[in-house]
Amino acid sequence: MASGDEKIGHLIILTGYSGAGISSSLKYIQDLGYLWMDNPPLDGIVDLAERHCRVSGGTEGLVIGLHWRDYAQVGSLKPILERLTSLCRRLELIFLAADQDVLVSRYRETRRRHPMAKNCTVIEAISNEINALQPIRAMADTVIDTSLTTLPEHKDRLQQHFHRPGVAELAIVLRSFGFKFGLNTDADMVLDARFLPNPYYVPELRESTGLDPSVQAYLARDGDVLSFLDRLVDLFGYLLPRYQKEKKHYLTVDIGCTGGHHRSVFLVQRLAERLSSMGYQVLVRHRELER
Repeated sequence: MASGDEKIGHLIILTGYSGAGISSSLKYIQDLGYLWMDNPPLDGIVDLAERHCRVSGGTEGLVIGLHWRDYAQVGSLKPILERLTSLCRRLELIFLAADQDVLVSRYRETRRRHPMAKNCTVIEAISNEINALQPIRAMADTVIDTSLTTLPEHKDRLQQHFHRPGVAELAIVLRSFGFKFGLNTDADMVLDARFLPNPYYVPELRESTGLDPSVQAYLARDGDVLSFLDRLVDLFGYLLPRYQKEKKHYLTVDIGCTGGHHRSVFLVQRLAERLSSMGYQVLVRHRELER
């Protein structure tokens, strides 16, 4: 068993009805920075938790998703939870539920086969599952009914349980690039800076980059450059809170100029500074300078 110093800070067992959102919830929990395991063997959960303690030193939380394929095992969960209690400072059982009619509708929409509908209809399988899992639902610390909630609302509810201080809610990647070398294929947004004055045509600046103080001074003297930068800050000041509200976790923005060495580099650097000062986590990449 783990010692007091090795206990998992927060161990969560996430289970519920098939179709209530266990798998999609685990994917969102991963975005919040938690370690998670999806549907390990029931009789191996304690060993997995102990191994997690040894590897992480007990500093990281752990979420285990359980999908039921054998209702005969339902009664074995309680003693497993009792054994897990000694491995963590806080143990929580969260049960995802939904009304029977809603679950039937979801299976009809997705045309998926209910895992227990082998010798019966989907409606019968769902009814059987609701009855079989009643003891687990009764043991749950929290029951989340997903019947009438939208995906954003469900994510809001999960975030109340899983949000970890210090884990950024929106990671922003700002990249400079040169249009003449082609666009990236993974950008969420592409901005074109080729209308701005080009230091390439200033002989003493041609071989420098947007990281060079002389190029930065040249561009900062131009009203259009600073005006464009201010408008970008206003744009992202408007967009980013709304992206966060919709639970977007990654945003990649490319700013391009002709060669990707001067204007785009300058704008990415200055925009990153402004967004960082607003509290956002920003990662900077200069594609053509890294070639």
